Amino acid sequence: MLAMEVLLACLILLIPTCSPLQPLSFKEGKFKVAQFTDLHYGEDEFTPWGPIQDKNSDHVMHTVLREEKPDFVLFTGDVLTGNNIGGNATAYWKYLVSPCVQTETPWAHVFGNHDDLSQTHGDRLTLAKYDMSYGNLSHTKIGQSFLTGISNYYLPIYNEKLSKVSAMIYVLDSGGGNIPIQITSTQETWLRAMYESNVLMYGHVPSLLAFHIPTPDFQQVYKSGDCVGDLVDEIEEMPNEHLFQTIRSIPDILLVTTGHYHRNDFCCPTSDSSQYFCQGRHSGYGGYSTVARGSRIIEFGESGLSSWIRMENGTKKDLVSLNLPQHVTNLSEDTLY
Repeated sequence: MLAMEVLLACLILLIPTCSPLQPLSFKEGKFKVAQFTDLHYGEDEFTPWGPIQDKNSDHVMHTVLREEKPDFVLFTGDVLTGNNIGGNATAYWKYLVSPCVQTETPWAHVFGNHDDLSQTHGDRLTLAKYDMSYGNLSHTKIGQSFLTGISNYYLPIYNEKLSKVSAMIYVLDSGGGNIPIQITSTQETWLRAMYESNVLMYGHVPSLLAFHIPTPDFQQVYKSGDCVGDLVDEIEEMPNEHLFQTIRSIPDILLVTTGHYHRNDFCCPTSDSSQYFCQGRHSGYGGYSTVARGSRIIEFGESGLSSWIRMENGTKKDLVSLNLPQHVTNLSEDTLY
């Protein structure tokens, strides 16, 4: 039924990107993700300031896509300031994904706490369905109905021959907007269950986890770890059961990235250096902060995972690397190609 709804949206909206979706896959032994977070399109849309900031956000994305040529873009929430949008929210959605459409870069979305606040076509489900109508580029999924929010799903990344899953991306909906800010115990249980199921199907593969609002545990890792980047905004309580412990119990998750706090862009290893807890770089000119804009880049490679910040001015900073742990499948030539 959902596939039919997406097809109808393609026809009605005349979206020119409704050819079959291709699996995500490694290229030349690597798979690179660009994280865009807190773009805040549509903020103050009826003032001169608002549209100018949206054009500036365009420039950030175009710069990162040109400099990094990522295989995939992960939007990690607050791509809209929905509470400022008086008209159809999907019009802004079409605008914000246009840099990816123009460069034919596939993407997926994780919802934040400002995305679903527009009164016209602005709820999470409508926005997700609209995004999925970009059929050959959007890897966004609608999670199972018993889970809080919409963006609870995972994406397998295949080797070049598409014969084997070589990495995994998990995402969670941390709520906010028209639903409570929280990651529930049911979501945590689901994450653990999906991980265990995927291990049985694909073996242990290097994995990335993303959601919009971090927990104070990230700040504790920052205080005790050998970090790169900045923590300026204090991280407030975010209701959850045992999210940090759940993540720590999933050793295939090598890096967790989030958004929400616009002046933070740190990336910190745990005390045993087995995982990194990170914040993305504020990518949009909407929203508070005067920091220079950019994007967190995450790259899966033959020997492990690396991450850095690509700035709007073209510079690169704060590189971190994590070798594959012994239990994770060695990304050998047979695995990647």
